[in-house]
Amino acid sequence: MSIRRLTLNIKPSMVFLLRFILEGYDNMFVLTTLDKKAGLVEIQYCQCMEKELATILKEIGDEIGIKDVSA
Repeated sequence: MSIRRLTLNIKPSMVFLLRFILEGYDNMFVLTTLDKKAGLVEIQYCQCMEKELATILKEIGDEIGIKDVSA
C-alpha cells in the first residue's frame, strides 16, 4: 500500500468545502492546508483510491477553482 501526495492550488474560500467533501470518505483522504491565503493544499491518499480522488476532483474542480495540480 503506497501513500501518495497531491498538491493543489484552489480558491482560498473553497478549502473548507474540499475538506468537508474529503472527510465524508471516512479517512480515505487527508487534507493539509499548506497556505490558507493562497489556497495551497495537499491531499494524502492511498494509491488504491487514486481513481476515486480523480473522480471527486473532476466533479468539483470548476467549483473549487483548481488552478494547478502537481503530484
